[in-house]
Amino acid sequence: MEGERNKLYDSAGEFFALGGSVAMYLTSAAAVEVCLEAIRHGLIVARIEGGLWRNPGFEARLDCIWNGADPPVESSAAIRNNREAADFIQSESRTHDAFVLTAPPLSGWPHKR
Repeated sequence: MEGERNKLYDSAGEFFALGGSVAMYLTSAAAVEVCLEAIRHGLIVARIEGGLWRNPGFEARLDCIWNGADPPVESSAAIRNNREAADFIQSESRTHDAFVLTAPPLSGWPHKR
């Protein structure tokens, strides 16, 4: 991942262009957009952690964690999962303004050799 560690990203495009990872902090709007576009990139949203942006820095909140499906997952199930992920972020965005997404490939976690 090429992105900056202490930056709040406001674009789903940056998430995908930079190889989105758990080191990227996203605004609620960007996080929702990532969830809705993830399937087009072959990704499923497996986990969301919400918190507060402290400029710079992310304060994780234990009361804002969402666990989705673990891959491998068929695309129809991933579409439903990712929509639920977007709904979760929208419901939490009143009290949390930054989110971290874990979005592995639909086919499963990459294995390192």
